[in-house]
Amino acid sequence: MKIIGLGESSIRKSYYPELQQRLHELEQTNADLLDAIEEIQQKEEELRENYDELRNIQSALDLARKKLNLLNSLTFQDIQNALFSLSGYLTLTKEAVSDEPVQMYLEKSLSQMQKIERILHLAKQYLNMGIHPPKWQNVMEVYVFAVSHLDMSEYERSITLEGLEIFADPLLEDAFFYLLENIKYHSVHATKYQFYFKASENEVSLILEDNGIGVESDRKEKIFERRTGLVGGIGLFLVREILSITDMKICENGEPGKGARFLISIPRGVFRIKKIS
Repeated sequence: MKIIGLGESSIRKSYYPELQQRLHELEQTNADLLDAIEEIQQKEEELRENYDELRNIQSALDLARKKLNLLNSLTFQDIQNALFSLSGYLTLTKEAVSDEPVQMYLEKSLSQMQKIERILHLAKQYLNMGIHPPKWQNVMEVYVFAVSHLDMSEYERSITLEGLEIFADPLLEDAFFYLLENIKYHSVHATKYQFYFKASENEVSLILEDNGIGVESDRKEKIFERRTGLVGGIGLFLVREILSITDMKICENGEPGKGARFLISIPRGVFRIKKIS
């Protein structure tokens, strides 16, 4: 097995050892590839088994979640029905008695019942958070739906939200509702508010501000805490939780005495701005 050169200065050279070495290397490489293929097939089988197991677990979790949601719905409905009946009996009792101390106690009882009903409503919304996936929402439309549940006719307003869409939990409307409700019930002396946004390359700032008394410096963070018995605090706590689902943040940075200013920071990828034709 030799290749012999021709010509006056022919050089006789054997390539057999080199070819033999290359053939050996190819055989070794082929063996390694076969081992790798076998290992990949084993891993693929393991992944398939794990996937089937995860799919079964996910199905079980989905079923458990549906049952839990159904149980919660039935429980909330039963409690609300009982509260409705109790409220009716207390109202009838209040109308039937004339003793002033008893009237006062009944009035306080009715007031506490209204708080319980509202807290139950908020708790139900909290349980519903994250059940449905986030979606792109037109901020102007969400604002209109939210404000339609409140009588804000006494306030002068400036709304500049056209073109902004954000990726948020379906409960975004409720978040806007509680922010607007905060103006109505907690911004003493407020006569106007404005809702607008400022955009940069990496972030959008969505701002709601009024001309009320504002929030004291030492309470700016506390107003978002879940405080038992303080209904307003529960509402703002829920706002922060709803926004956090898609990494949005909210703070109050208004100047005390000059009005409240809620700033929602919306990171890149969670907002898009469409040109208005």
